[in-house]
Amino acid sequence: MPIATSSPFNDALEDLRISGSVLLHEAYEPPWAIDVPGEAMLRQMIGVGLDVRVLPFHLVRRGEFHLRHNGREPAHVEAEEVAICPSGAPHRMSFGSKAKPISLAHILKGQGSGKATTKSIGTELVCGVFLLRSAPLNPMLAALPPVLKVKTGGPDANPMLMRAAEMLGMELAHGRRGSFTASRLLEVFCAEAIRSYRQREGAEGPGWFKALDDPRIGKALSQIHQCPGAPWTVASLAEAIAMSPSRFAARFRETTGQTAMSYVASWRMNVACRILRETDRGLAAIAADVGYQDVAAFSRAFKALVGASPAKWRASQRS
Repeated sequence: MPIATSSPFNDALEDLRISGSVLLHEAYEPPWAIDVPGEAMLRQMIGVGLDVRVLPFHLVRRGEFHLRHNGREPAHVEAEEVAICPSGAPHRMSFGSKAKPISLAHILKGQGSGKATTKSIGTELVCGVFLLRSAPLNPMLAALPPVLKVKTGGPDANPMLMRAAEMLGMELAHGRRGSFTASRLLEVFCAEAIRSYRQREGAEGPGWFKALDDPRIGKALSQIHQCPGAPWTVASLAEAIAMSPSRFAARFRETTGQTAMSYVASWRMNVACRILRETDRGLAAIAADVGYQDVAAFSRAFKALVGASPAKWRASQRS
């Protein structure tokens, strides 16, 4: 099966299969505190399976709050900012002292303390989840920080993200938080928030986002994504971007934090996972797509990275 791609960033973004849902839109007067459960509990609350990653998001339309996450220093989230929590850890949102925390589950059952307030001291929140039906080896998902905070308004904001936030606010104002349009806006919102993170903060230190912006290593990643089934070696990748094998290998590891061939293997198995999940193609054909003529060798490589044989993994996803 031919693999058509435009860029590694877009490949990984598309692979996430983003959808989303708004869980609450309320305003709170201080002091207040909301406990958001971990990913496993959120899955149960919204009724999705283990194959779905659940990323809570908290968009501040007015006011501010502090986000306490997994023992880290509290993050201050202000008006026209969104905090997304990819780590899956429970966390607390609060503003003001001596507030008795209430769980998100209680709020969703109608037992919350939110108030429609126009006071300037109030915090207006839009909270929800992004649902990612991603294959398990997506490099973008692995590169996201525990808490991702970006601006959704103001002169420095990503225009697409700002527009998505504005249009989502319009849908919510008309009581259409579960509409088709709101769902599509959440897809755009998540994608553009990740893009904003990459552009403004994502290139700090070794990692996938930094590699995308390296003119040589980014080109090598594009080659791997365009042809995952090619017989790649360090030498052939180095030749494709006009570098010596030794310099390429060192630069790839320095930029990404992993070896070139480990990235090749990981992306191949990510592609294989997607085909296994979404098609009925046989193992021999899938193996050939990702560079293996021997099904046994493909199965060994798949199990080493994913933790189960291709057949068992496919069955578990469909069950």
